[in-house]
Amino acid sequence: MTEPVTYNFDTWSDFRGALLELVGRAQSTLLLSDPDLGETGFESSAGIEALTAFLQRSAQPLAIRILLKDAAYLEQRCPRLLGLLSRFSQRMMVRVASDVRAVPDAPFAIADGKHLVTRFHHERARGKHCTDDPQSTSVHIAQFETLWASGETGPNGVQLGL
Repeated sequence: MTEPVTYNFDTWSDFRGALLELVGRAQSTLLLSDPDLGETGFESSAGIEALTAFLQRSAQPLAIRILLKDAAYLEQRCPRLLGLLSRFSQRMMVRVASDVRAVPDAPFAIADGKHLVTRFHHERARGKHCTDDPQSTSVHIAQFETLWASGETGPNGVQLGL
């Protein structure tokens, strides 16, 4: 078994780099809890490439689950992510928290239940990246599952064409 490794970051660039590294490590599942995905960098071409590669290597039916406080940013400013959602609609899902007050102020991403990237507060870049550390992810996973169960269906990338 690999020893857990943790390192801290405090810039937006380092945060986005940690997320890309996390997605690169992921083999089966990816959980994302974020206010709106605005600071993640996933809308960039590198972000879309990393998520696409992950979806292609994962054998899980529902490989990516994204929990948001607000879906407006995703719906209005993320055409690449919406395209990915449309293309992989059976493999990734977005939900919006029904009680935004219950959503933790610390956004996080978890890969395979053992790799974690979290910011200590949603307004700041400062956070940590933990690898091979299932113990550090357990509280976050429990929070995610609770909010996921009560969340509302979010954008799925399908255009209505009305």
